[in-house]
Amino acid sequence: MSDTLNISIDLSGKLSLINRRIEEVLVTDNTDLTEMSLYNIKGGGKRLRPLIVLLAFEMNTDRDISNALDLAVAYELMHSASLIHDDIIDEAEERRGQPAMHRKYNVQDAIVTGDFLFSVAYRLGAKYGREVSDSVALAARKLAEGQITESKNLGNLNITESIYMNIISNKTAYFFGAGARSATIAAEADMETQKNMFKFAYNIGMAFQITDDILDIVGKEEVIGKPTFMDFKHSALTLPMIYALKNSQSPETVNLKNVIRGNRTDKESINAAKNYLLSCGAVDLALEMAKHYIDEGIGAMRYAKNSPNLQTLFEIAYSIISRIRI
Repeated sequence: MSDTLNISIDLSGKLSLINRRIEEVLVTDNTDLTEMSLYNIKGGGKRLRPLIVLLAFEMNTDRDISNALDLAVAYELMHSASLIHDDIIDEAEERRGQPAMHRKYNVQDAIVTGDFLFSVAYRLGAKYGREVSDSVALAARKLAEGQITESKNLGNLNITESIYMNIISNKTAYFFGAGARSATIAAEADMETQKNMFKFAYNIGMAFQITDDILDIVGKEEVIGKPTFMDFKHSALTLPMIYALKNSQSPETVNLKNVIRGNRTDKESINAAKNYLLSCGAVDLALEMAKHYIDEGIGAMRYAKNSPNLQTLFEIAYSIISRIRI
């Protein structure tokens, strides 16, 4: 996905508020730590998670969105911290079109910078009271649980669809949902609204991760801002792969297994695996699942009062699917 959301509504004002506040909260007495933190943040990003926080807050209160700005920033900082740690685990070379932090600096300093971003996020979230603070902490715990489950299943050709869904639920979807729910808590919305906003954002998060995994196969690096075929490289089985492996022991399936295991790393074998994922219908099936989650998310908001922010959230949801060009 590019760094610009493909929607008609102008979100530049909210994005400016988010980016400005991020730069403010990351200034420390240690100039090196400040530099590294800002390097990671200034690399770009869609700011999808904090935008959902601000939109959800504004939908449910007459108070100015400045009252939810630190909450939005908290979720973005946790997301950024998790990307730093993910890149170290994956030994990634790039992130958002520039060298990954551990390549620009070193692994030790990158780990510390990620830890620092988490600490700032917790401090910001705590400003909104115990319930929101607990939600922020639980989102971080879910991230860790999802990462461990993923790590334990690298190269597992017998991984089930259920395990995959559990991984992306914890690593991605719950995080989306927690941000939206935290926003409604801060807005003092009723419990039903909190529940529905969580369900909306959670399902959008599921769709987002599935489409991200599809883009690792069919995306263009200059568009999505990161190298493709990284899941192959790290033996991470994604939904299209799981679907494809359900097929018979054809030569194409055998090649796919060898690519996932790392036994075949040449470009020809990887491209053959990619083409098989497309030709056998596995990518199409995964895309249909992503669309299902979008529908579930939209359905959760069927009783919400219509507003410009609601329409913006719907546009964001549909833009997730529109990233795919097969």
